[in-house]
Amino acid sequence: MSQTTERLHLRPTWNDLELHAVDLHIHAGTESPEDYRLHDLVSYFVATGRRVMCLTDHWKRFLFPSKKPLTHYPGTVDGWRQFAADVFREREKFPDHLLLFGPEIHLGGMMQDVTTPLLETPEVDLFLGEAGVAPEGMKYGDYLVQGVEEIAQCRDRYRLPGFLAHPIRDIINRICGKTGPGPAHPKHPQFPPLDALADPLAHTEQILDIDIERLARTCVRLDVPIEINESDFSRIMGQNHESFMERYLLFNRTMIDAGVSVVLGSDMHSVESATCTPFVPARMLGVKPRDMRFLEHWLGPRPPD
Repeated sequence: MSQTTERLHLRPTWNDLELHAVDLHIHAGTESPEDYRLHDLVSYFVATGRRVMCLTDHWKRFLFPSKKPLTHYPGTVDGWRQFAADVFREREKFPDHLLLFGPEIHLGGMMQDVTTPLLETPEVDLFLGEAGVAPEGMKYGDYLVQGVEEIAQCRDRYRLPGFLAHPIRDIINRICGKTGPGPAHPKHPQFPPLDALADPLAHTEQILDIDIERLARTCVRLDVPIEINESDFSRIMGQNHESFMERYLLFNRTMIDAGVSVVLGSDMHSVESATCTPFVPARMLGVKPRDMRFLEHWLGPRPPD
């Protein structure tokens, strides 16, 4: 007499989670190569050890005419809903993994009513507040504080958790540059070592144009995490900018020491230019998986130490 046993599906837990397994920033929509279906992409993400992941796409691609070609989904709200439905179907195929979904929305755009159809799509689990370029004449730190406040307002309005994505991306682009040779890369020569300065934190705040302690207080008060973003890290490394890496790490370490929670995201835009999760800078900063309190939304309360 034969017996059949159902396979026990093992979702990620706090006890078995590793840094490289968390990736809350993967673009898998209108920028994906035409030859790859969403199932191909998710299969790759799973094969590379990701167990908790969020698939995303830029909000404007579904709300405004795009200057870039779009693949797989039309640039409409219906296209967004089709993307969401496809992600939902993939969840059923990978029950051992936590497959989340949500839009990446520029700071300044989250509370615009035009975003409501995206955020109210039933399959949406969270949203990414994308830090970009501060408005002309506005200090970058003020821009981030205002953005954190907007993320909290959006969270409360739509009952969706959100985090601040790549908080100092524009500064990295302006000091280090992006990728490739290009003109004048890196855009700023190496700085003096931090240990040669009388006040490394004040110097770093001046370079970044951020009152780091004020930003940290705002993130803690409103319970908004910041992202450690692999694309940020790789842009600095790609320009061999050791001195700015010191300042990047000091910024993040100061935020963490002040009680700000972090999440990890690769910011991968194409599997043909594969990107790892930022487990390297996370380790450099002493981050452990259990430090990502944001994941309690799906994994439940963290066990006591």
